[in-house]
Amino acid sequence: MKIVFAIPIGFAAGMLAGMFGLGGALITTPGLRILLATSPAIALGTPLPVTIPTSLIGAATYLRRGYVDFKLASLGSLGGIAGSCCGAFLTKIINLHYLMIVTGIILIYVAIVTMYRQKAQKLEGTGAKMVGENSHKTPISPQGVVGIGALAGFISGLLGIGGGIILTPAFIHLAKMPIRKSIATSIAIITAIAIPGTIIHHFLGHISWSLFAGLAAGSIPAAYLGARLNIKTREKTIAFLFGALLLVFGVVFVIKEVVSILG
Repeated sequence: MKIVFAIPIGFAAGMLAGMFGLGGALITTPGLRILLATSPAIALGTPLPVTIPTSLIGAATYLRRGYVDFKLASLGSLGGIAGSCCGAFLTKIINLHYLMIVTGIILIYVAIVTMYRQKAQKLEGTGAKMVGENSHKTPISPQGVVGIGALAGFISGLLGIGGGIILTPAFIHLAKMPIRKSIATSIAIITAIAIPGTIIHHFLGHISWSLFAGLAAGSIPAAYLGARLNIKTREKTIAFLFGALLLVFGVVFVIKEVVSILG
């Protein structure tokens, strides 16, 4: 029965990933923990393999429209893969209840960023003046891009989330990229950095492959729909609604884990 309930969780996560480039595990991790009552380890590890096909679908949709920056994606992936391995290994020695609280705090942060992302939309409005959609000269160095990827990968491997919470804002504010191109490039990198984390978490016994099947069944078509909606729809209304949902989820998530520790 848990597999059936995992499908709508995966669908919501796929929409979030496809539309905003924010790892779908921001939905799947608390969803597995709160709604399906899985262990912290399973809730952290299982979303990672789901990220791979979900991000592939989203990236392919944006790629056809020319929104993926291949240079930044390649550099970010190099750092991200190394960071992902380090983060995943650390989950074995860090208290996972505290990790779940950190995940909840990140949820709250991302909720606020998402609700106010319409302000960043101004970058897209001026993007035609700053850069073209299919070519971009970033003001940060290649080493800086690798560093951003490494940090995103570390967060991904440690908390089982996609890393988009680091990549997308960094590309918007540091690389001065239009928001849609930032999201597309972020999703391409997320695909790469989820692979080593998935392998490590599998051998640590942190992945439920039956739950993965249910999550993937919902997230794969949702990622395509989310990316298409992003391309066709103004973000600010949808961003606010998703942000409000994440804010509620994050607050409930933190409270639940704190009560679990104290109890």
